Amino acid sequence: MIHPVLKFLAEQLNTYIEEVKKPGDILEAPYVILQNISRLDEDAVKTTNRVLISLVNISEESTMKNNPDYALTRNNLVNYSNPPINLNLFIMITSFMTNYENALIYLSHAITFFQGKYSFTLKDSTTEVEGLPDDFHIILDLYNLGFEQLNYVWSTFGGKQHPFVCFKVRLIKMERESTREIHGVIKEVQIDGRNKK
Repeated sequence: MIHPVLKFLAEQLNTYIEEVKKPGDILEAPYVILQNISRLDEDAVKTTNRVLISLVNISEESTMKNNPDYALTRNNLVNYSNPPINLNLFIMITSFMTNYENALIYLSHAITFFQGKYSFTLKDSTTEVEGLPDDFHIILDLYNLGFEQLNYVWSTFGGKQHPFVCFKVRLIKMERESTREIHGVIKEVQIDGRNKK
């Protein structure tokens, strides 16, 4: 589910940049790609003219951790299964351009796009990405990094800092069919030999 969501975001931002791109700007198509920044070698850094989306961190949404482990099915049975894991993804959108001014311009385009549309569903988005559930819904929040965190992140990537912005993507629901057991619904309880309904 993580890959389709990030692919979806890259697709949506790519469509927007295609609309706002100026004819003279040097950009490689596709304009937005999923890429691990730490994997770029020196030559790629010098020649890349794209916007990169990288996954930086994943955290569990603790407020939704106590979901029940059962659900009532259509034929009045109780299905016991492990509750889904709800994740927040922390992504970095980096403007890798040979021209610094262009890098700032396209970083601004990325921020403007997600300011104008920060909530995504399949009903309000056109996409070719497969693997997204029918109830797909994500929300992007701008995520601020302090200077110490900034230094740590770019040191981890092993490179020089480029114009970037971080977003928190919530909520990604992860679950697979894992029914532990199925039982009928309890309709009456017997106490001391008497039925109580």
